[in-house]
Amino acid sequence: MNIVVKRAIYFVVIVLLSSCSNEGGKLVCSMRYNLTSQTGKLLADNSMRLQRSYSTNDRYTQFGDYITSITPRVFVIKFLDLRLCSTWENQMNNLAIIDNNEFLWSSTERIANFSNNATVNIHMNGTVRKDLEMIYLVSTPMFYYQEFELPELYYHFNVDSGINNLTYLSFGGKNIDYPTANAGIGGIKEGCFVKGSNNPLTAPIFTKNWTGFNGNFPEIPHVTVFGNTDSTFIFSSNEISKDNPLGCNEVIIRSNKFNAIKLHAIPEGETKTITGIMTFDTNGLIQIYAGQDNIPYTEDDIFVYAPRYWERMTVSMIPY
Repeated sequence: MNIVVKRAIYFVVIVLLSSCSNEGGKLVCSMRYNLTSQTGKLLADNSMRLQRSYSTNDRYTQFGDYITSITPRVFVIKFLDLRLCSTWENQMNNLAIIDNNEFLWSSTERIANFSNNATVNIHMNGTVRKDLEMIYLVSTPMFYYQEFELPELYYHFNVDSGINNLTYLSFGGKNIDYPTANAGIGGIKEGCFVKGSNNPLTAPIFTKNWTGFNGNFPEIPHVTVFGNTDSTFIFSSNEISKDNPLGCNEVIIRSNKFNAIKLHAIPEGETKTITGIMTFDTNGLIQIYAGQDNIPYTEDDIFVYAPRYWERMTVSMIPY
């Protein structure tokens, strides 16, 4: 089953519940996407919660010697679903910022271009008919996309069938729209320049090489649940709970890097704007390791997102 369609099944009931009534005023979310960890005054009140909790010096030990790190020059996320939740016990109080509607998958409102510090005004379908405190933000990306330049010694590498290394990046399409292949975008390599999705860069972490959660992860996490926790960690359960408010049958990233917001009822005929700032620190995001032979710049080198890469994302929401 296509990954996007698979995830759509998890959210279809939620979408119906959150959009079953058009009573009340309209909502717009003005979302700004930043690449730096300093976003100015709008995040100042939440600095303790949103402070960096990882180190750019973090390293893996299972991939051979560390060689170097790369910072992507382009970094984009395309969202399948993005929604605020007031509780995990009442699905009626979910509010979709980006709706999982397959007829709108091509909408530019789904594209978060962190490279340009872009701002996107998203016209939301839901309404706020009573006062609510939103304690969760649930994010489900279709994919991450990045473009980056490799060290010059990788220039002449040829395409191969490797899975966790450089050569796997030759698989897939050339654009950032989601392809029909179940594996998602792999990427392309032209000389030292690489364009592609996160899949090849996260697969080594969550398959045979990473055993930090009761053995191996069954799959790469595709859902991040922000809020209502004091730490970041990985969670796996298909039961609705405090750490899985939508009951997703997925491996979930839990993150404390979100501030709860209070929304007031919007009268009929009025339009209110929620302001959001989503930040992703891409500094040294991609790490290169010497692989099984432990010799740098050979075909078994490992290209992988830095440890706990999910801690690099923070979200701040400002109510109307």
